[in-house]
Amino acid sequence: MKQRLLLTTLGVLALSFPAYAEDGHGHADDKAHAHESSEAHGDGHGHDDGKPHFSVAKPDSAAAAWTLIDETIVAAQTAIEAGNAEALHESGEKFEAAVKALQDFSDKGNERLGQVLGQLSKTVDRFHHAAEDNDKAGASESLSLLASQKDLVKTLYQP
Repeated sequence: MKQRLLLTTLGVLALSFPAYAEDGHGHADDKAHAHESSEAHGDGHGHDDGKPHFSVAKPDSAAAAWTLIDETIVAAQTAIEAGNAEALHESGEKFEAAVKALQDFSDKGNERLGQVLGQLSKTVDRFHHAAEDNDKAGASESLSLLASQKDLVKTLYQP
């Protein structure tokens, strides 16, 4: 069972890496490009106004974060199908708030969990940038990857 989980983890990470390498946002240093859902970000996407774009409350528990992720996956897919750029961007902000909460509530001593949460965070960031750019194909690809990573992270997650 552990070997299967490890192989699945490695497979997801291996499939994820090329997408991150070519996303053009320079995520080699996560600290240099971290997003907070409650703050605007000046990263070339028109977010240097100092105000958040959507009012997204950070979940107050890991269970609430998982619920927000599950609900937002459905909402994001609906937004992609409908071509609703605003709802898609809002989904990106919700994903960021949920993943930040998961990181805050996670076991800091679990290195593997930290790594997969980091990958999930990068996928969410990639989704968010695609949503900001109204790139439906990029958002759809990131959403698919996010859904598969979510299941993996959930198996490792212990608050």
